[in-house]
Amino acid sequence: MDWTREWFERQRFEGWKTFGELTRDDLPKTRGVYVVLTELTNAAPEVLSESVGGFHKHKPLTDDPAKVTANWQHAAEVLYIGMAGSEQGFHDRLWAYSQQGRGFRAGHRGGRYVWQLPKSEQLTVAWRATGNLDAHDVEDALLAIYIERWGDRPFANLRDGHRFTPNEARELLDGWLITR
Repeated sequence: MDWTREWFERQRFEGWKTFGELTRDDLPKTRGVYVVLTELTNAAPEVLSESVGGFHKHKPLTDDPAKVTANWQHAAEVLYIGMAGSEQGFHDRLWAYSQQGRGFRAGHRGGRYVWQLPKSEQLTVAWRATGNLDAHDVEDALLAIYIERWGDRPFANLRDGHRFTPNEARELLDGWLITR
């Protein structure tokens, strides 16, 4: 796994929209996982002192800029791995995440560091249905393998996803991932 856009394209992730161009009609009503990618892979960007994300439970999504910057993963394109596990899947969950980044209250606190990046509306999001696999399991499996590769979770993932060892994660994803 090389954790690049090209790799995710080979894995049949679809969408490839920036948050600025994403519409609810783009999003299927199916369960799955999604990734937020950037081309800003070298030096940590200047983070915003205030999040552009809408409030969550009457609290702003803003965190201390130094703490946000400390989470930056140099040379990593993947900023966030999320999942849509409800019946309406991406249509509800990924849309809520997108709306949160547009300043609306949308009930999505996960991945909030993305909304403290400058030009977050230009970040790319892609998704893939998980089929018979549980979306939460696939998210945690991807996180386990990511952590094995990079030594830490993606920039905006604030929980570890240590439900699986990397070997258990690969076993779970065997057949779902395309090896090439």
